[in-house]
Amino acid sequence: MRFATVILASTICALPTFALATPGASTAQSGATPAASAAAAQNTLVKISTIEGKPANDEFTRNVQVLQNERQEIVKLNTATNEAAAGSDARKALQTQLDAAVARLDADNKTMAKTYGYSILRNYVRIPEVSEVYVVLTEDEIAKQPASKDGTAPAKTLKVVTLNDAQSNQSFQTTVQNLQTMRQQAAAMKSTLDATTDPKDKAYQQGQFDLLLKQLNEANALATKTYAFNLNRQYVMSIDKSTLYIAATPEEAAAAKKDEDMKAAAAPSTSTGKATAPR
Repeated sequence: MRFATVILASTICALPTFALATPGASTAQSGATPAASAAAAQNTLVKISTIEGKPANDEFTRNVQVLQNERQEIVKLNTATNEAAAGSDARKALQTQLDAAVARLDADNKTMAKTYGYSILRNYVRIPEVSEVYVVLTEDEIAKQPASKDGTAPAKTLKVVTLNDAQSNQSFQTTVQNLQTMRQQAAAMKSTLDATTDPKDKAYQQGQFDLLLKQLNEANALATKTYAFNLNRQYVMSIDKSTLYIAATPEEAAAAKKDEDMKAAAAPSTSTGKATAPR
């Protein structure tokens, strides 16, 4: 499934600037407000689909990004339409564009719902189960590669680790997120330290900064040892298998559980398919 409108979107998610739990669809990815995301966190996660294979996962990531971009376009067009003078040709033209954008988003959203059970109106969690992490090679590293015999271009990335289950993927994501958080804290602390003029305050803040920097360096060294991941390098993640969960209300979760039980009773030796609540 490919949308006609493919707005520029990476098929693999770059590190360390992305939310690792979602190279595809986290609760934030659905575009929900913070309040809606907080409410979703209190709901039950219900499995709706498993995405198998790198091409399918790349396409899902790309299509979710398309939906997000289309919605952002609608927000901008809606603002511009409301700001245009009533009855003006400019407003009419903007309204036409807005109507077309809404129709396009609605059609693409229906396609996603049919294919994956995904709707941009709901909150989701996408959990990678099998993935590979690649380091982006520098120009010097690319140039040092031996020339290929078949004339193909030199590789621009190098695989550093394969994550073979949901637990290892989650552990890796948590590690990277913690490193990112610590680096942000260190940057903020350094700014405060540089702006401080009182000698006593500056000495205290320097001690706190040195401690945090030591912890960051130790955590970064451990990540390098465990995953060959280092904050000083750029990485990309390629997902081979992921599972999509919806943040369901208690009623929806109960209905999914009832449906699962009915299917299990009817065909106990077969898979339950979609809409199964995780144990």
